[in-house]
Amino acid sequence: MKASAIRLIRIIPRKALDPSSAKILDAPPSQIQELHQPTVLDLLKQQREEAGPEWPANIRLEPVVKKEAFKRVRPELRTRLKKLLKER
Repeated sequence: MKASAIRLIRIIPRKALDPSSAKILDAPPSQIQELHQPTVLDLLKQQREEAGPEWPANIRLEPVVKKEAFKRVRPELRTRLKKLLKER
């Protein structure tokens, strides 16, 4: 038996709904406040500075370099320059 639109629709009578029991939720906080919070990368950099030489060698923090930074570099040198920027 195939399902039809009539079989899928369920009509709820108004008497069954109670608008007084419905809860209105507060609006979520604005995202502008989140812009001023430190990022995970900032927090990890701060921890690395506090730890000093005790910072584990296997945790590397590489800066985010955007594509626009390599705009004026010759195309054949871009990949080599990107490799030089990565921490070893």
